[in-house]
Amino acid sequence: MRMPPAPSFLLLVALAAATHAAQPPAWPEFRGPGRSGVRLDASFPVRFAPGTNQLWSRTVPGGHSSPILWNNLVLLTGAESNRLVVLALDAATGTPRWRRELDPGKAEAGSRLSHPATATPVTDGERLITYFAPFGLAAFSQDGTPLWTHPLPTPVTGHGASSSPVIAGDLVLQLCDQDIGSYLLALDRATGKPRWRTERPEFRRGFSTPLPWPPRNPDSVIVAGTLRLAAYQLRDGAELWTVRGLPNELVASPVANNDTILVAGWTHGSGVPRMPTWESVSGSGDANADGRLTREEATAGPARQHFHYIDANRDGQVDRAEYETIARIFNESKNVAMAVRPGGRGDVTDTHVAWQVQRGLPYVPCPLVYDGHVYLMKNGGLLSCLDADTGEFRYQEERVGALGDYYSSPVAAGDRLLAISQAGVAVVLKTGPNFEVLQRNPLGEEVLATPALGHDTLFVRTLTRLFAFREGAMPHATDR
Repeated sequence: MRMPPAPSFLLLVALAAATHAAQPPAWPEFRGPGRSGVRLDASFPVRFAPGTNQLWSRTVPGGHSSPILWNNLVLLTGAESNRLVVLALDAATGTPRWRRELDPGKAEAGSRLSHPATATPVTDGERLITYFAPFGLAAFSQDGTPLWTHPLPTPVTGHGASSSPVIAGDLVLQLCDQDIGSYLLALDRATGKPRWRTERPEFRRGFSTPLPWPPRNPDSVIVAGTLRLAAYQLRDGAELWTVRGLPNELVASPVANNDTILVAGWTHGSGVPRMPTWESVSGSGDANADGRLTREEATAGPARQHFHYIDANRDGQVDRAEYETIARIFNESKNVAMAVRPGGRGDVTDTHVAWQVQRGLPYVPCPLVYDGHVYLMKNGGLLSCLDADTGEFRYQEERVGALGDYYSSPVAAGDRLLAISQAGVAVVLKTGPNFEVLQRNPLGEEVLATPALGHDTLFVRTLTRLFAFREGAMPHATDR
């Protein structure tokens, strides 16, 4: 099984994206992962690159979180010099307006792409909410005044954490799925005080961001995790309904499409039985006959290959319960994109799945619902378009001409769709049922964050910089 090479990417990743960010009337509303559609009268340039249709650019602290907009500010998080950073820039000029720093706790050692600043912040128009895995949650006013903090232990995932905070009614929600002790937390958005916490013991590591439902006046929250989609009541965190049939790990976040919820996920080798029985593994490897296996005792193959994943409590040993839990999860894992009608009680898999497909699936990018279509961005630069109501393919796994992995989620405005590869090639395509590439724009740096859209401006975070692109723009500000 191939584990996520990094947690952040999302979202986006991630998770990723300018997710659930409340936009003031002065800025066209951007609905990224978790929201269906984008205003059709918004726009961004077809051709853009450093020096081309560039309004401004600015060096920013490292991080994979996505930028969001709040009135005349563009905000993002980062980390540098062992400090966690919250940064506000003037959206029109790129001029820094304020910067706040937090002390990090101990960050989990993850993969090459892991980063403590992965979760995308969110605003309700009154306060900015941030989440850093080595710190927890913090709230700031529009001028950067600290309002409250709620420290949390760092989730243990083997890759780092990437689920972003969301606002639902008077609550801030934070998902902390991990290898042991997963939970969904609700805080009072005005004070940061705990309102409820729901334990999720059957869910392992996950990187998806929750979806408040319905999006406009939510009374529940939808969470994609290990093997299933689950809905919880906002008032007390009680589980309402579940749908089975998801992969063992979810990176992409669920999104809304009118009256249905779309969720998509993929992991390597999903649903292929490949774990030997505990008896065969322990019988040949348990040298001291204590009913546990160390990594050295584990036989070559899946038991040793996935040892760190199986050893949920990180005590350096694997027992029967840990082993058989992972074997079951691996064997039940299914790669899928599905549309779910919310509602009911308990397991509603057999009655509430509207459609599902098994091709063209994204690993990290969230599905994009736009103007009646669903777009799925698969690693390798393969884009699929489906009818959002029926799941019928309009085109399937078409090559966009930018190879490699994809961590940034696709966005759209007007009649244009944008997908950016990890290598930093931004592909602009025509929206709709016919596949057409309009332009490929090299950005010169890796991109893992999802762009933000507002005021006919495209905000793109690369590995070291934040760019603002607008049709016909002359460079306004560029730091060196």
